[in-house]
Amino acid sequence: MTGDIDLLLAGVGHSLTHLEAVLEAAGWNVFRADPAGELLRLKHKKFGVADLIIAGTGYQQLALRRAITECVDGEEIKILTVEDVIIHKLIAGRFQDLADIEAILETQISLDEDYLQEWIDYWQLQSTWSNLVSSR
Repeated sequence: MTGDIDLLLAGVGHSLTHLEAVLEAAGWNVFRADPAGELLRLKHKKFGVADLIIAGTGYQQLALRRAITECVDGEEIKILTVEDVIIHKLIAGRFQDLADIEAILETQISLDEDYLQEWIDYWQLQSTWSNLVSSR
């Protein structure tokens, strides 16, 4: 467990500045982790820490369309498929992301290998993926 939640948002509505203002009004501390605002780091006294990624690529939009709807505490939420979680973590490539992928692979969950390979090739992540798969 990394202690935070990662959120992928389809768009920012009126503007990124407006989104930041709404989040801050709801008690979140907002920090732009990159100048373009594609990644916002959020912190809340009650709810903890979250990374909010603004979907800016065709791949991210596809991942949102493929997301599975689940009911959590009476609320419907969309959750990325395990394959798309793996791909996002491969793209990020941080130590914790790679450790998360290793933990996913250890569960021996069934994966859509063709879909994974298509995006691993697209993002040129073959070496990283090969190292993770061979270490199992």
